[in-house]
Amino acid sequence: MRTENLHCVKVEKGRGEQVRRALKELKLLRTDAKITSKSDCIYLPLIRALKAAESEVVGVTEFLTADFTILEPRRSIEDILGFSPAYEIIGDIAVLTGSQDTIAETNELQVAHTILDLHKNIKVVAKRISAVEGVYRNRKLKILAGENRTETIHKENGCRYKLDPEKVYFNPSLAGERNRVAMQVEPSKTEQIIDMFAGVGSFAIQIAKRAPQSHVTAIDINPDAIRYLHENMGLNGVRNIEPIEGDVSGIYLKCENKANRIIMNLPKSAYMFLREALYMLHPKGGMIHFYTVEEFYPAKGGKSKSLDMALEITKAKVTAKLKEHCDEFHYQTLELQEVRKVKPYAPYAYIIGVDAAIY
Repeated sequence: MRTENLHCVKVEKGRGEQVRRALKELKLLRTDAKITSKSDCIYLPLIRALKAAESEVVGVTEFLTADFTILEPRRSIEDILGFSPAYEIIGDIAVLTGSQDTIAETNELQVAHTILDLHKNIKVVAKRISAVEGVYRNRKLKILAGENRTETIHKENGCRYKLDPEKVYFNPSLAGERNRVAMQVEPSKTEQIIDMFAGVGSFAIQIAKRAPQSHVTAIDINPDAIRYLHENMGLNGVRNIEPIEGDVSGIYLKCENKANRIIMNLPKSAYMFLREALYMLHPKGGMIHFYTVEEFYPAKGGKSKSLDMALEITKAKVTAKLKEHCDEFHYQTLELQEVRKVKPYAPYAYIIGVDAAIY
C-alpha cells in the first residue's frame, strides 16, 4: 500500500466520530485514506487545508500534515463477475435470490466464493431451491460455499435475532418497516400489542425493547419460530413478550378486546384474519398495521395498472372489508392513515402496508 502526506485535523477520541461526520457532510474528508490514531487522539485526513470558516463549523483548532495509508479501491462483485447476482444477507449467511435461470450452475460456485472473498463477515453462501411453502412459511436452501450450517444471528435496528432461514420465515429487507412501526409505540405509554404472525420476533422484540412498559402478545403457528422467539427474548434482554404457539384462528378467542395495536404481517393471507383482528381490538379501538400483496402491470393490450392504481385498489378493498367488521363490533370510525408500497414482492407485485386507525 502507498502512503501520502495529507492535510489533516487532530481531534480527541471522544469527539472523533462527531468531527468525522461533519467533515464528511462538508465533503472535506479524504475517504480513500485510512484514519489513524495515537494515544487519546485521532487524525482525520482532508482533501485540502480547512478555511477559517470551515474550521469553526467543524469545531477544530489543530491542523497539521501527516502520512496516511491510501486504501486500494474496493472492487465490486460486478467488476469481478461481469454481472450483479441478486442475494440477501441474513446474519452471516448470503442467500442467492435470483431465479434458477439467472446464474448457470457452472457459475454458482464462482459467485459463492466471490461473495465470501468480498464480504469477510459472510461465512455461508446458499441459494434458494424452493419457494416459501406451507403454513410454517419456510423454504429449502442449498449451501454452495462456506460453513455447513443455516443457523445464524441477524443484527437489525439494535436487536439480535437467532434464526434458521430453512425453518422459519425471515425477510431482512423489512428492517425499515419494522423500525417504522416500532417508532410509533411511545416508550412512556403502556400499550397492549398483538403480533398475529410473529415469526422469530422481528417486530415484537424491537417494540418490546423500545417500550418496556408495553406488553406484546406474539403468536405463531411454527414451533421453531416460537422456540427462536424465546431465545431472542434472552438475547435482547426483554421480558414483556408473551410467546404463544398455535393457529391464530383459535387463539384469538382468548384475546378478546385486548389490543391497542395489532400487527398483521402475513401479506398473502392477512385478509382472511381481519375479523379475528377486530375481535381482539380494544373496545375503544386502536391501530392495525396490515400487509397485503397487490399486483400491477405496465400497459398491455390497451390496459394498464400502475402502482398508484394498485394502492387505490388496496385502499378500497381494505376499507370495504374493515367496514364490514367495524359494523359487527360497533366501531364508529375507520381512518386509513397511510397506504404505501413497502417493497417489491415479485415481478409486477408489491407488498402494500396499511395503517388503519379504528375507533
